[in-house]
Amino acid sequence: MIKLSPKLAAYGLVIFSLAFSHASADDNSLQQVSFQSVLELPSGSPDNSYNYGSHSSQFIQYWNASKKSDSAANVIFIHGGCWLKEYDMTHTNPASSALRKAGFNVWSIEYRRLGEPGGEWPASLNDVKTAIHSIQQKLNNQPVAVMGHSAGGHLALLATTQETPSAKNINTVIGLAAITDMVSYTEEQGSCNQAASNLMRTAYTSEADYQIASPKAQKLHVNTWLIQGTEDKIVPMSQTADLDVKLEQLEGAGHFDLIHPNSTAWEAIIQRLNKELKP
Repeated sequence: MIKLSPKLAAYGLVIFSLAFSHASADDNSLQQVSFQSVLELPSGSPDNSYNYGSHSSQFIQYWNASKKSDSAANVIFIHGGCWLKEYDMTHTNPASSALRKAGFNVWSIEYRRLGEPGGEWPASLNDVKTAIHSIQQKLNNQPVAVMGHSAGGHLALLATTQETPSAKNINTVIGLAAITDMVSYTEEQGSCNQAASNLMRTAYTSEADYQIASPKAQKLHVNTWLIQGTEDKIVPMSQTADLDVKLEQLEGAGHFDLIHPNSTAWEAIIQRLNKELKP
């Protein structure tokens, strides 16, 4: 079980407060899960760790699918957490462990976040780009997906645009409840929305400038998927509108279903990865 300090756990529940609702026996909608339920999941441990910079948050954890991993496809995974230092990759360790169990080599990226020294925008994006380039030097010539959740989805989309040289070697990009429009997102009420606004203000002076940090305004990777739950209260369905990408809509799923390995939503994610990386 993942352990957080009482202060961090309480903070997480404030930021990620969601109703813990259940589908009835005769309801076909997906069951929503809470952030707390994700924290309580057991997980294994990564097989290795690599630094890609000198900052304490510039490292990659590697989860090896098997000792004979030459034939395993790769998932480069970017955690969410509203770009805030309070949320590191720990809460996605169960997801990384489950991806490894599903037969993927997993490269989980840690990056500088708001509140850390040097964590102002675009440090997190620059870190993710650097980490992806570093990972690509270690890959096994097998298919590669870049996948991120929430704020991590935002970073995944921006780090793999068509203008990014390393993107040509990536097979697919998957945003799980990804934030795509920083202009509209910072206009809405919510703790993560406020964090997004605070992050943007470290680099820009007007909301019009936020387009620079919006995946919606960029030429995204040609094989980009957005996977989104219809009942997400943190990143609404409106964040999937008017983008030239492929959309997989998960009826009844909430924000944290997408990183909970026991959810029906997680089954859909594994299916998508298998279709894209193991045709």
